Amino acid sequence: MTRKHITLTLLSYSFVFSQTYDGGNISISALGNLSISSQDTAFRSHGLEIVIMGKINPNTMVMAYVTNHLSGEGSTAEEFYANFEDSSDFISSYKIGYFRPNFGIMNRQHEHTYNFMNSPKSISRLFGNHGWASLGVSSQITLPLKWDNYINISILQDSFGEDINLNSHNHSQAISSSDTVGGFSYAARFDQSYFIRKSTNIALGLNYLTGRDKESMSVDFVLKSRANKYQYFLIQSEYYSSKISSKNHGIAFHPDEDLASWYAIVGKQFDKKYHFGFLADYFSYRLKGEKSIALGFYGAITPFDDSTVLRIKFMNEPNVIDGNYLALSVVWSVGSHKPQRY
Repeated sequence: MTRKHITLTLLSYSFVFSQTYDGGNISISALGNLSISSQDTAFRSHGLEIVIMGKINPNTMVMAYVTNHLSGEGSTAEEFYANFEDSSDFISSYKIGYFRPNFGIMNRQHEHTYNFMNSPKSISRLFGNHGWASLGVSSQITLPLKWDNYINISILQDSFGEDINLNSHNHSQAISSSDTVGGFSYAARFDQSYFIRKSTNIALGLNYLTGRDKESMSVDFVLKSRANKYQYFLIQSEYYSSKISSKNHGIAFHPDEDLASWYAIVGKQFDKKYHFGFLADYFSYRLKGEKSIALGFYGAITPFDDSTVLRIKFMNEPNVIDGNYLALSVVWSVGSHKPQRY
C-alpha cells in the first residue's frame, strides 16, 4: 500500500457549490457536493440542491429546498414553506408547508452550515442523516416575560423516523419506521433566552412531541459569549429521551424501546477565519442493547472569506471496529447562501 493510498483513505473531501441569482426579493441558489471518507474510499455526492428563498411582501417569507439525488432516487423536497409574521402582541408568526419542525436545535439546520461537518450519530439515529421534515402548520407565541422567549406549537402529518412520502428518499437512518400509524403528531417547544452579561447569552429549550404513537421529550442548552460578530465562545448540547415506536401493526410499546440521544459541543470562533472545538456524541438503544459514545475534534478555516471553508474532523469511538476516522472538507459558495455561519 503506497503512502498516497493511505492518505486517500484517511481524508474526506466535500465540495459545495452555490450560485445565487437575485430577482427582486427572491434568490435562487444551487449547491452540489462530492465526498470521500476513511471508512468508504468511493466518492459520494448527495446530488444537486436548489434553494429558493425570499420575501414576497414585508411580512411573508417563502423558502424551498429541492434535491436531485445522483443515486437514482429522483428529485425530492427537503423543505418548502411560507412563514408569516404577525404584528399582534401574542402570536409572533406562523408557518405552513413542508418544513423541519421547531423541535430542538440541530434538526432545524442544514448540514452544509455545520462547522463540525455532519450530524452527530445521536441526532441522525433519531431524525435521519438529513433531518426530519413533515407537512404541517406551526404557530409561534411570545409570552409577556422580562426575557426573550417563545412557545412554538406544530401540528404535523408525520413524526420522526418515518420513511414515507416526501420524507423518505432513503437517507433516513432512524431506528424505527411506523408508516402504518394514522393521525397527526403534535410538537411543542418553549424557548427562553437570557443575557447574563452584555455579551453573554444563555438559551434553554424544552421540547415535547406526541402523536402517531410516538413520544419524545428533550432539553437543549446554548451558551454563547461574543466579543464581536466574528469572535465568540460556544457551548451547545441537546438531550432526547424518545419512545421511537409505540404501536406498529397493532403491537404496543416494548418496555425497553427507548432511544436516548445526547451530544455536546464546545467551540471557539477565534476570528473571521478560524473556528475550533470538541464534540461528544452518545446514544443508547435499550431494546437492542446498543450503546455508543464518540469523542472528537473539529475545525473550520476560511482562508479567504465566508464563501470558502476548509473543515476538519477527527472522531474516536472506542467500542466500534475501525472507529477512528479523520475527515477533511472544502466547501465553496458564491452568493447569499453562505456555508460559513457566525
